[in-house]
Amino acid sequence: MDKRPLLNDDSLNEQQAAAVPQMKSHTHVFTSFPSSAVDQDDADENYVGNNNRDAHVYNTTNSDQFSLPRPAISSTANNKQQSRLWQFDYYRQYFEVDTKQVLQRLLGSITPRPNQSYFDSTIRQNPDLYGPFWVCVTFIFTIAISGNIKDYFRLSSTEFQIDFSKITLSSIILFLYWWLMPAFVYLFFRWRLNRIEYTYLELLCVYGYSLTIFIPICILWMIQINWLQWLLTIFGSLISGSVLIVTFWPTVSIDQKRVTALSMAAVFLMHTCLAVSIMLVFFHVTDSKTKLSTISTTILGTVATTKRIIAATAKI
Repeated sequence: MDKRPLLNDDSLNEQQAAAVPQMKSHTHVFTSFPSSAVDQDDADENYVGNNNRDAHVYNTTNSDQFSLPRPAISSTANNKQQSRLWQFDYYRQYFEVDTKQVLQRLLGSITPRPNQSYFDSTIRQNPDLYGPFWVCVTFIFTIAISGNIKDYFRLSSTEFQIDFSKITLSSIILFLYWWLMPAFVYLFFRWRLNRIEYTYLELLCVYGYSLTIFIPICILWMIQINWLQWLLTIFGSLISGSVLIVTFWPTVSIDQKRVTALSMAAVFLMHTCLAVSIMLVFFHVTDSKTKLSTISTTILGTVATTKRIIAATAKI
């Protein structure tokens, strides 16, 4: 029989505590936590904001040494400034025109205004070659088509053939007139008046648009009535010629009255000679001998009159 003394609860607890080895307690206090993705974004924003604030302060205090770059100049403006007469970029500015401007210039070339210069009101700010070029090309093809239609109704079906030489001949006449007359006017202003108010390209623009009225007249020239053809020729010459006179009048009016009258008469006669030549060559139906003599008489008479005007101007 076991005679060991019975232990109460308190003594049992003390024995168990003595039997278990005493363990040291270690407490870890977390003073920082691992950064999450959101925290990283916030840190980046704070970093950028601090840098921007520092940069602003730095640029404010050193604005003379460090500043933002100037805005770049457009390549078109650089091309206009650096281009030369023999480069294509120089002529690009004369084709930068919109439809509204072209229509205004076409309308102004057939509506003379005595108190308003056609050049100053519509062309001087932005002269172009786009409109004059297409006016000449349209005029050339209108002459060729209308002339062949006239031959179609006049000749029999066996005799009629499309005459492509009308395109070549009309191109020579119109482009020579478009290029040479502005050159003569430019040289006259420079030689006689010693002033250059118009560049050669600006005069090309004026003379190119002055041919606009002859495009619808060219279609009416198909009507084989002699007096009507001559009436249309005179009407078109008066309208477009008066636009040229009103355009050049402020420049030549400073000279002597006689020189002014003679120079404007020469401009009008050469313009009329062009209209008469086109009408006689392509649309006027007469005998070949009579037609040739009429054309030669008109051209020689105009040339002789122009020579007399130039000689009289040189003597003054």
